Amino acid sequence: MATPTQAPTEAPQEHDPFYYDYDTVQTVGMTLATIFFLLGIIIIISKKVKCRKADSSPTCKSCKSELPSSAPGGGGV
Repeated sequence: MATPTQAPTEAPQEHDPFYYDYDTVQTVGMTLATIFFLLGIIIIISKKVKCRKADSSPTCKSCKSELPSSAPGGGGV
């Protein structure tokens, strides 16, 4: 005949500090990555459009920046 076994004793449930809800982490990560990707594309496109419009203007300082060596008295090579 089989002998009776002891009922397992339950330890008190402690909060595990290393438990992560991976679905939420993945969702938030993908959302932030999408937002930053689109923001980067918008910034790149806006600068190209801004410079393309300014090509006809001789006062475009953002597109035609001078190098330090080409400045007057800059001591170029």
